[in-house]
Formats: sequence, C-alpha cells, structure tokens
Amino acid sequence: MTHWIHKLNNLGVSVYRRRLVKVNSLFDPVDMSQAAPYAPAGPDQPAPRARRTRLLVVPGGIVLLLIAIPGATYAFAENQLSQAQTSEARDAYSQALSQYGTAQTVAGNPVSRLLLGELADRAKTGTAETHYRWGVQLTEQKKFADSETQLRAAIRSGIADWAVRGNGALADLFYAWAQSLVADTQFQAGIDKYRQVAAVDPTGNLTASTNAGLAAAYASFAKWYLQQQPIDYPNALMWYEKLVKEFPDSSEAKTAQASSLPQTLYNAGVAFVGQMRYQQARDAMTEVVQNYAKTSWATQANAALAANQPLTGLLIMSDSNPTPVANRLVRIASHWRIVRAHTYDDQGGHIYQTTTDAKGNFSIPGGVPPAPNYLITWWDPSRNTFVTTFLSDNVPVNQVTVNPLEPAHTTVATS
Repeated sequence: MTHWIHKLNNLGVSVYRRRLVKVNSLFDPVDMSQAAPYAPAGPDQPAPRARRTRLLVVPGGIVLLLIAIPGATYAFAENQLSQAQTSEARDAYSQALSQYGTAQTVAGNPVSRLLLGELADRAKTGTAETHYRWGVQLTEQKKFADSETQLRAAIRSGIADWAVRGNGALADLFYAWAQSLVADTQFQAGIDKYRQVAAVDPTGNLTASTNAGLAAAYASFAKWYLQQQPIDYPNALMWYEKLVKEFPDSSEAKTAQASSLPQTLYNAGVAFVGQMRYQQARDAMTEVVQNYAKTSWATQANAALAANQPLTGLLIMSDSNPTPVANRLVRIASHWRIVRAHTYDDQGGHIYQTTTDAKGNFSIPGGVPPAPNYLITWWDPSRNTFVTTFLSDNVPVNQVTVNPLEPAHTTVATS
C-alpha cells in the first residue's frame, strides 16, 4: 500500500513539473536553431483526468449552496412568523407588525417567493389581522384617530375578508367617535363623523342607530345655541329646521315642534330684523303663523308682521337734477285711484302728511302699516294743490311698497 502511495505522489510531482516546464516555456525566448528536448510519451500523463475531476467538484458545491441558502432563509422567516404570532397573541401589536414585516420581506422578495411563497402569504395575512385587532382595541380605548389608521391599513391589505371586517370595524369606530364628540359638545365634528358611517356600512347595519344619533345631535346643538349669551336664535333655528326636515318622525323633532321651535322661530325673526335680513325675518314669522297658529308665538308674529314700519324719503327736483326741495309739504296716501289721465283721487284711505327739511328729507313719525302702492305727492304752491308725476296717462311714478318688518326709503322727483 505504501508503495502505491509513493507512486501516486511521484506521479503527481511529475505532472506538476511538466506543467511548470510548459508554463515557463511560454515566457522563454524561442531559439529555432535548437531542437526541442525529447519528452517521452507514456501512461504517466493524467492531465485530462484532473480536469474532469475539477469539473465534477464545482457543480456539487453549487448544489449544496443552493440547498443551504433557502433552508436558512426558510428557517429565519418561519422564526419571524412564529415570533409575530406570539407578539400578536399578547397584544404587542407594534412588535408583531415589525416581525410580520420582516418575514414578508425575506420570504416575499422575487427570488425567495418561488420557494417561500406560502410563508409570505401567511405573513401578509397576519399583518392584516394585526392591523384589524389593533384598530378594534384602540376604538375601545377611545383612541379614535389611531384606530382609524390601523383599520384603514387592514382594508388596504388586499385580503377580501379583512377588508370586509375592517370596514365594519371602521363603521363602529365612526359611530363611537361621533357619540364621544357630541357628548363633549363638539357637535359639528360629531355630526360629521356620524355622516361618515354610511360610507363604510354598505349593508346598513348602523343606519337606524346613526339616524337616531344625528337627530339627538341636531337637537342638542340647537339647545346649545339657546344657552349662549346672548342667545343665538338664528343658529338654533337652523338646527331645529334640519332636525324637522331630515328626521320628522324622531322624538326630538316632535318635542321641538311642541315646545321650543315656535319660540325659536319668532325670536329668530326678530334677530333677522336686527341683522337686516328682512326676507328671512318675514319667512320665520310667517312659518310661526302658518304652522303654530294656536301658540302665543303666532299671535306675536302676526302683530310683528302688521306693525308700522318707518318710511323715509328725499324730495328732489328731477332725476337729472338731484337738487333737494326744502320745506315742501309731502302727502302719502294708502288708497288712491285714477279719475282721468294724469288726475288721481287719494280719498278713502289713510293720509300721512309731513314736511321736507332744508336738505329735502322727509319721514313719517310712527311709520306706516305694511302695504303696497302708497302714493306720494307734494304741495305745488303755483297750483295750490298736491301733485304727482305720471309715467303715463294712468301710472303715477311716485309709488312705494312698505314690506313687513322692513323700513322703506324712496326718492321722489317733482318733475
């Protein structure tokens, strides 16, 4: 045995020396005058066999490497997945998301996914579930904004089951959030949250409770305005009107109509007059009269609508010559008729009379009742009578309408 070992060793040295000579000869200058040294051919030249052995060793190493790398990657991803599940089970949701993310990154990249796709899918599902469970927990803790972030992440996961669950939990979140805001007198914000429920509640599971919450919020908002100093009747009216229009069958709407709404309508009308929103004032008073006729507020509204209104004016020479006409008698008639072309009769009604000041201004002390088509005339000294300007044979120019709850002002030209 020793003999053969020595022989093999000598054979290896011989091959090595031959190769060294060949390599060195590549760098030696060639002398064509000398013949190459004789190298006897024989069975002791195993160079081709050595190359074949080397080719077999390299592919084997690659195979081992290809087997070893996925195995290690799988073990690492599986370990991260297991740790994430443990973290989720003990409500350590932030840590669980980090671990699921690592597992998904390792197993879900384009190279690994061919072999580790099942692990990547489990990590993705675990991530969606963790977002959902964390969001539900945050809702219970009244950390509503953080809860919305987690639930929307579950919805965006692309997994249908968790998207459906996430939407349901989001509807519950908005409902609870709205209740909390209304209880904290943040009425507008609470109403906005109630209105977001429908967008994530396609089955309508929360429709009835959301509508009840909105009706209660509207009524509470209106009452809140009635408790301010000074009382804000216009805004209280706005929310009562929304309540009655949107939820007419609610208990809050019926209670408001039976008590606070008529009073709010009347007082809002008074407030609108002070704000010079005369048409809104008339609308509010008219609604009291028409819809709540048996209340004392309807009696007051009727009186307000019929009350005298200030009437003022300016007497000038003409439209093209706005020189004021001073110290001139002015006559205002509630009833008049045309007797012939350019001739009228203002008897049979109420006559109001006043005099212009040095700047041509006039007014009626105590005002006049609301009515259309008062005729305004002035004293003409040259004719010793009251006259008016006619637009045509049968249409006097100087007419004025006095609206309920609204002062009137007019400019009158003598020619």
